[in-house]
Amino acid sequence: MSQNDFRAAIEKAIAAWEKAFNAKDAAAIANLYTDDASLLPPGSPLIKGRKNIQDFWQSFINAGGSDGKLHVVEVEASGSTAYEIGRFNAMLPTGQGGTARAEGKYVVIWKRQSDGSIKLAVDIFNVNA
Repeated sequence: MSQNDFRAAIEKAIAAWEKAFNAKDAAAIANLYTDDASLLPPGSPLIKGRKNIQDFWQSFINAGGSDGKLHVVEVEASGSTAYEIGRFNAMLPTGQGGTARAEGKYVVIWKRQSDGSIKLAVDIFNVNA
């Protein structure tokens, strides 16, 4: 998969992620990850595996996470792997039980699957101060 092909596939997958997140569909979000994916959310331990990632996103959505927008900044691909650096803004849960608009950044490692699709293998994000 070429650099441009990977970027196009990532942009398509990001659109699917946004659609699922904004529809509050944690199962659809989780299906964008590999079976053994790692999620590294801010202030939390490593989350491993698609089912645990689905549980995280469901809890995040239940706590008020909504209106997510992702923006690709950079993609670099080699073979069947690519990394993406991006920015996001969304309504995020606050520690006081409410929500607030926040901006942040993320890094994702994408892996091409045997069927030609791409999935998130490693996902780390944090909020700007």
